[in-house]
Amino acid sequence: MRESRREICFARGEEKPLLKNVGVLCGGSGSSKFVSAISNYGSSEIKPTFAANVGDNFWYHGLLVCPDIDISVYCLSGLLDTYKGWGIQGDSFKTTISSSTEWFSLGDRDLGYCLLRTEMYRRGWTLTSITLELCKRLGARFPVVPATDDTVQTFIRTSVGNLHLQEFWVKNGGRLEAHTVEYLGIERASPSEELLDIIKDFVLICPANPVSSVLPIVGLKGVSGILKKSRVVAVSPFIGDHPFSGPAANMMRAIGIETTSLGVARLYSRFLKIIFLEKEEDPAIVKSIRDIGVECIQTDTKIESEADKARIAKELIAAL
Repeated sequence: MRESRREICFARGEEKPLLKNVGVLCGGSGSSKFVSAISNYGSSEIKPTFAANVGDNFWYHGLLVCPDIDISVYCLSGLLDTYKGWGIQGDSFKTTISSSTEWFSLGDRDLGYCLLRTEMYRRGWTLTSITLELCKRLGARFPVVPATDDTVQTFIRTSVGNLHLQEFWVKNGGRLEAHTVEYLGIERASPSEELLDIIKDFVLICPANPVSSVLPIVGLKGVSGILKKSRVVAVSPFIGDHPFSGPAANMMRAIGIETTSLGVARLYSRFLKIIFLEKEEDPAIVKSIRDIGVECIQTDTKIESEADKARIAKELIAAL
């Protein structure tokens, strides 16, 4: 099995020779349960590296905030507030700005890590090197790497203007109708060497928002071409025409894609080999997906317990 060109994994003693290097593409809270499942119940069979979306990164009061990256790092470190799906469990909010004009809050520990990231970034560290250092400091079970060290920002055009993803989702609750979606900077951005390295053989795409979390990764230069040669398995974030959570349907309509698992499969069809669907999915959707050349596996994709995590991790790894 191919080994990584660059040493980005933590030393854990002698590795098993048959472990598969697997790149796991993940976004925000919609991915966190699957990140936990794969890291907790798949590590005896695969060697995962988690690639995080950077399209929701933004500067807030002089701080470099990276929500999707932090959700994965906190999840893999056992720190994530699983009830909210973001932030740190048990964090205090004594230093949070309390003005009525503020719409984005960070807990005290969360704020501290953003301060550290910002200072390292201003000292010349790349986002990848910062993220890997934070993983080590926090004791993450596996590494998290940003999709790119360059700036890519997702903007949503609405009736009240062009809004950064954080303004669209956090400030406005995703209630505004999305007209178009833009990934500013993606044409000039280069995928990180770490991302290119981990997507060459086996890839899992978590059930994140396809438009705001996955497309900013697979839309980077050269990524789609590499994925075509890999074994790519995805989990649909839809049941029927309803997403598990978040504004995925709103944003998919904005780019003219059907808001179903079929729409997700079409978005990924350039490279997708297998898609996992909820066992109750409409048979017509299953047939349509198979008609475009993507294999379907139906199962219970909802995760509500540790047993669910163990089961879905086993099924996903078996499909690789």
